[in-house]
Amino acid sequence: MKALDFKKYLERVSPNLGLEEGFLFGDPNVEVKGILVSWMATKGAIEKAISEDCNLMVVHEGLFYPYEFQRDNNFEKYLTWSVNYARLKMLSEHDITVFRAHGTLDRLCILDDFAEALGLPEPTVKRGYIRIYDLPPITVEDLALDVKEKLNLKAVRIIGDPHRKINRIGLPWGGLGLSLNISFLESLLRYGPQLLIAGETDEYAMYYVLDADVNVIETGHSVSENIGLKRFVEKLRRDHPKIKIVFYECKKPWHFF
Repeated sequence: MKALDFKKYLERVSPNLGLEEGFLFGDPNVEVKGILVSWMATKGAIEKAISEDCNLMVVHEGLFYPYEFQRDNNFEKYLTWSVNYARLKMLSEHDITVFRAHGTLDRLCILDDFAEALGLPEPTVKRGYIRIYDLPPITVEDLALDVKEKLNLKAVRIIGDPHRKINRIGLPWGGLGLSLNISFLESLLRYGPQLLIAGETDEYAMYYVLDADVNVIETGHSVSENIGLKRFVEKLRRDHPKIKIVFYECKKPWHFF
């Protein structure tokens, strides 16, 4: 199996790769010894790929900082940024190829696997990436405790009145609760949710939803997407039993005190 064969496989199981997806580094024609799947190509993830002799990394997020839309035409200058340079050095020294699978995996497993892990019912609204769910009335606080337990988290963040009763929620998983994705939040709000269960959010977006009289429970960007990535690894192992497949979990990068 060559790295290029993985791309063909992904196009079969989840067609229409986005512009942000594809090979980010390395040789697409390399013979694959092992595949490591991770949310991001962090230093820890690359070290794991090296130790497991995996020469193809499949990551959900981008390889380099900053975001593509924040770069100018002189892309080369960003490769000297400390983190980008360190990643390039490790990858090149160990002949590791990197492939980004973003929207394809969101559609295939990540979004709906997050909802399943939360124990949500069938969505009332399912349109593109929009998911709206109707529940029996429950307070924000009680739902937050349930979310925390189901995802095995020590804490979640609540935005808005924790004692408010809600019965309709939206699901901006991953980074879709961030202010840079404010248009997606607005598209959810048009369906009248009283609460959003988000992956990651920020204060700019928090004030937006608060002014819309909507609560938020924040779980974590990687937390909300690791669930689907693990499921994808299981599928990869079933479909490619002769290839070593490793999952590396990017955990929450902060602690609560």
